[in-house]
Amino acid sequence: MVWGGNDGAVDRWVKQLQEDDPKLVSLHILSFRKISTTELGRIFQAIGTNTHLHDLYVSGHMLDATCIDHLSESLTLNDTLKTLNLGNSTFGENANVFGLFCEGLAANEGLIKLDLENKGLLSNKDNKYEVIHLLAECLAKNNTLQELNLARNELDDGSIEILAPAMTRLLKINLSMNNIGEQGADALAKQLISNASSKVQELDISDNGLLAGASVLASALEHNKSLRVLKMVDVVSSDIELSTLPPAAMEEGSNKLEEDDEAKKTDETRTLHGNALARALGEALETNKSLSHLWLDNNGIESKALDQLTKHLSKSAVTELKLRRNRIDDDGASLLSKIHTLRHLELGENSIGAKGFGELLDTHLHYLGLFGNAVGGFGVDPSLLPELSTSHIKRLDIGCNRIVHQDLEAMVEVLLKNGVPNLSLLEMGGNVEDKEMEQWEATMARLLAGRTMDIVWKRKPTDMDNSMPPPM
Repeated sequence: MVWGGNDGAVDRWVKQLQEDDPKLVSLHILSFRKISTTELGRIFQAIGTNTHLHDLYVSGHMLDATCIDHLSESLTLNDTLKTLNLGNSTFGENANVFGLFCEGLAANEGLIKLDLENKGLLSNKDNKYEVIHLLAECLAKNNTLQELNLARNELDDGSIEILAPAMTRLLKINLSMNNIGEQGADALAKQLISNASSKVQELDISDNGLLAGASVLASALEHNKSLRVLKMVDVVSSDIELSTLPPAAMEEGSNKLEEDDEAKKTDETRTLHGNALARALGEALETNKSLSHLWLDNNGIESKALDQLTKHLSKSAVTELKLRRNRIDDDGASLLSKIHTLRHLELGENSIGAKGFGELLDTHLHYLGLFGNAVGGFGVDPSLLPELSTSHIKRLDIGCNRIVHQDLEAMVEVLLKNGVPNLSLLEMGGNVEDKEMEQWEATMARLLAGRTMDIVWKRKPTDMDNSMPPPM
């Protein structure tokens, strides 16, 4: 793998490509490295007869007609390159340049993954959708491509109506962080979900203002047999997430993100569409037996909307459910605790208390994420934590939950009596206060003397990244 280089690097790469060096299987030219379009053209031209390079990353670099013409010709000859990421945010401005690339892509017989994130696909001022039409035409002709990333391109409903029919043979599609609305959602539902010939297995439509279109897309799952992963994070609001904006847009004050999050939690329009989305999914899962991973973070979903969803979840194939940053309380936790087929449940930053915590622990889950709730207080009432000898949980995140030492002692007593017997990782950062530090130290030592597990508990809330759920 090559990530950059000093002077003479381009000559070395070209020589390796021309000589078909088996050691050069991945070439990643970092965006901040200075490289001319002439140099890129030499690299692209050398790829034509190469049989060992599998991955080419040249994202963030300016492209012109001459160098893209070399790439296009190489794509028609090369059938061993598997992954391609190229161009900067102006790639879509010039339809002639983009068209040359599409000619090569249409004829290529080896590429599997194409990354066109943030390439300005709607930036052609003369004809807004010309580049979109070119892309759709070459996608319809290409027979090997399986994965396509079109995130952060400001794609709108018109774009999706053009692209959707050409994407049915793909397996994995990322359309997150665009401007797709209700009409676009309807086009995706008809072409990629309801369409029996669609092969799409993973669809990420997160951070788009689908509004009522979110429910339309969810309902289309009823008879779908191909989709395995559906990511619908923050799809019921037309507001732009500040987290997706460049740093300059976030300089309004340190409290701006917190205020934005709080506004979303109380946004009744968001909750209206979020609840409708949950109910539509529930109805679809009555017959859908293929979907296994479902992400619904930040959609204003309330506990009362989980009735329909939980009713059919246990009969579905869903094993991973993410509901971070919604409006779920102990009632919702109780409903979810009865789904014995779930293995990964993310409920961070909701309103779950000690009662819901106890019920969720006594399940077949392997991972339970409760970061940023309010589960503390169970130390006062031991009945809130049953013996948990049959709990299947292996990883538990209860960071930032107002857990005090009394709660910790109650939990340690359960764990030392072989409660939660499979627990291997316990994350509790952001709970302990300085005044209780010595007590926590002693109790944690007692726990580790009797149980073997990894425990993370000394981090402060300000040291923790609470913007993202824990890794899989």
